[in-house]
Amino acid sequence: MLSVIICAKEPAQTTLLAKLIQLWADQRALSVQVLSYPNVENFLSSCAEHPFGDILLLDIRLARTNNIELVRKIRENNRQVQIILCADRPGPTDAGDGVGALYYLIRPIQDIKLFQLLDRAALNLHRTPKAVLLPLNGRPVRIPTADILYAEACSHNVRLHLSHGEESMRMRMSDLEELLDGGFYRCHRSYIVSLEHIGQLSRTAVLLDNGQQIPLARGAYDGLKQAITQAQ
Repeated sequence: MLSVIICAKEPAQTTLLAKLIQLWADQRALSVQVLSYPNVENFLSSCAEHPFGDILLLDIRLARTNNIELVRKIRENNRQVQIILCADRPGPTDAGDGVGALYYLIRPIQDIKLFQLLDRAALNLHRTPKAVLLPLNGRPVRIPTADILYAEACSHNVRLHLSHGEESMRMRMSDLEELLDGGFYRCHRSYIVSLEHIGQLSRTAVLLDNGQQIPLARGAYDGLKQAITQAQ
């Protein structure tokens, strides 16, 4: 699912953009979640702890500082987000380090131009490292799959063990299993492991490349071994 953020000053513009984004997604059989913020400060505050959002449509009239500096600040939290600036005239498409590529949607908004920019942004997202959108702290957060070591079921929650720490979320293991790609394996009813981070394998346990060990269910050895071979 793509997460698209709208930061617009006028409610009418937000409503129009949301409708067009949904139409764009429907025409391409894509699943999309649209979130809106009335100002940049609220958005930055929301994503300060956990970056989220795949595509950001930003009305530059909301910027209280230099537009390029604002974009640089946004990218400090989320390097992968694709930024489309809603403006009255075009600006620089590449402003150097810390900013990256920029797209401009010139007012009045035209659906064809917006769809072209969304297509380009979606294509760029496919070129970035794979990530999964997960509900952390009540909002969708984009987690690179390479950062996930394993997931562990804890009562009604799932604890996500990452290369840089841990996160908990309210989700069923079966739902998480569906969200993750073929690079993961359900090695136990309470564990999903990343094939990329498996160091050694025994009949009863999986040893990760960071030294951690998780249990391997009886009868799961052959299936996991085959999955590792196919992933290589």
